[in-house]
Amino acid sequence: MSDYTPVTKTSSIKEGRGKSFTVNGRRIAILNENGQFCAVDNTCPHAMGSLGRGRIRNGIVVCPVHGYAYNTETGECQTDPRLKIRTYPVIVEDEQIKVQTEPTK
Repeated sequence: MSDYTPVTKTSSIKEGRGKSFTVNGRRIAILNENGQFCAVDNTCPHAMGSLGRGRIRNGIVVCPVHGYAYNTETGECQTDPRLKIRTYPVIVEDEQIKVQTEPTK
């Protein structure tokens, strides 16, 4: 099983928003919805917008560039079914958000 990498404190990401980080060489957006955190690829495949600068609601992150919407659990694009982003497992321990970037075996 792959390890989780500590990234940031829960208090650093506002409710309904996200932030982007480089984790093990990958640009990842960590998003906060009602105190539940998730992680996805930071780059929107439509126009290369930063999903970390987008908003999250009902498990959907919306790219701030053209409004493309992605399911944060499956990575599927709600706007264009041909597009998809990668999602990453997240755990929170002692207010520390940790992300797993390598697949489990």
